[in-house]
Amino acid sequence: FQTVIATQDQWDEMLQIKGIVVIDVYRAWCGPCKAVMNLFRKLRIDFSDDNMLHFAVAEADSVETLKPFRRSCEPVFLFCVHGKILAMVKGVNAPLITKTVTELVQEEREIAAGEKERAEVLINQILMHKSHYFSPFSEVLTYSVGIIKPDDVLAGRVEEIKKKIRDAGFDIKAAEERMLTEEQIRVFYARNKDEPDFDAFVKFMMSGPCHVLIISKLEATDAIPQWKELHKTSESGEPEEPAKVPAVTETESLVNLCDVQDSVEDASRQLAFFFPNFHINAEHAERTLAIIRPTLLKERRDSIMQRIKDDGFQIAMQKEIILSEEQVRTFYSEHVNQDYFPALLEQMTSGPTLVLALTRENAVSHWRNLLGPKTLEKAKENPESLRAQYAFENIPINQLHGSSTLSDAQKELEFFFPEEQTLALIKPEAAKTHKDEIMNKVKEAGFNISKIKEQALTREMAAQIYKDHQGKPFFEELVNCMTEGPSVIMVLSKENAVEEWRNLMGPADPEEAKKTCPESIRAQFAHDILSNAVHGSSN
Repeated sequence: FQTVIATQDQWDEMLQIKGIVVIDVYRAWCGPCKAVMNLFRKLRIDFSDDNMLHFAVAEADSVETLKPFRRSCEPVFLFCVHGKILAMVKGVNAPLITKTVTELVQEEREIAAGEKERAEVLINQILMHKSHYFSPFSEVLTYSVGIIKPDDVLAGRVEEIKKKIRDAGFDIKAAEERMLTEEQIRVFYARNKDEPDFDAFVKFMMSGPCHVLIISKLEATDAIPQWKELHKTSESGEPEEPAKVPAVTETESLVNLCDVQDSVEDASRQLAFFFPNFHINAEHAERTLAIIRPTLLKERRDSIMQRIKDDGFQIAMQKEIILSEEQVRTFYSEHVNQDYFPALLEQMTSGPTLVLALTRENAVSHWRNLLGPKTLEKAKENPESLRAQYAFENIPINQLHGSSTLSDAQKELEFFFPEEQTLALIKPEAAKTHKDEIMNKVKEAGFNISKIKEQALTREMAAQIYKDHQGKPFFEELVNCMTEGPSVIMVLSKENAVEEWRNLMGPADPEEAKKTCPESIRAQFAHDILSNAVHGSSN
């Protein structure tokens, strides 16, 4: 029931099919995905009355259009509607595949019934949003996120565009091919939300993989990125002739290459949004410690966290803890003899505290300036300060802490986030199929691999690792999964290593991981809840 696509001509013929085509894109060495066959058969039966749902398999290695998927080591499913790729699912995510098919079928039913018009991705709508340029970076803005759109990716122009960016004197620090979510697109292009046809543009951006870049400019210049519309709609309503991508020189703008932010704050937010594990090494980038005290954390957590992100900070590390009296006295040792210390001690031990390592350019001074004066009386004279905005009438202690100097920040960060070591293990199935990809994610997350070896666990070793699960119904099956082949065993070192590794792994259930932590290892590489790619120490 699946049409076989093995050439570019067959792909072009597939685009002529009316209705919805679900395409399993595979590599020649692994073949089509067998795990979804029963699901596809069920969907075909469920929607047989509509006679609009079709299935195909396409070999990426022999279809030029599918060249961007030739490096993928996981199944990729494309959803084509009347010749346009409108959605993509990476990995065998049955709930998401079912949801996508159901929504597309429902939309086609509504269009057929005249209840809804088909959202066309017109060439002028694409040009409206792809014809921007950015000028060179200022001394302060060292990094920014850029996006190369789906049509350029599918046309195989990524390397050409990246070369032009480099030729213009910019550096590309990181690059990832991604299928952007609707949320990511709407956040990145938030400044364009009121433009005509913005919803159609969002749909276009979800039609295929994008290339997301971290772009840097090291030398100082006169301006930060500025978005410029190069193609305007004439009075007749027709778009002007699109400009060709020029050969870029050092003094020319980067025309029509990719979209970037237009401010330092936007750039910092988008770095955290798209590359949460990217560590800025620029001259002006700093880390500082921030503490959200118990009352504020309990009453207005979401508000203060959003404010931190809105002010351009990346959260490099975080830890929610209940401090002991001894810890408070040690951390605030220079304040112990002050009149206000008993109130500070009472507040700091009254419940969970959130400790953050914040990163951005000039992080220490920027955070201190946002906080305002330490005493509430003086802070209230500056109503725009965070300490004034997040004060509580019945509590005499301000609710936010920030390091005073770079040296203080280093000491305070070491107090809460000392360098730790943790055990990490890539389980047999993942070690066999995704070892290199997982190792890359470990390195990109900033871990040092202190020790590493490949070893097949004995049943005794596996039983010891999972002794807390002994006696549970799944215990024997778990032990079997852990002993079916060699595992990669590592000792990882990093500040806050235990918690950082657990965050990188994601939830134990890969289905939950896909929903809540889609960039985590388990979301991307786990097979099921037992064979869930990786293991880590819990404390």
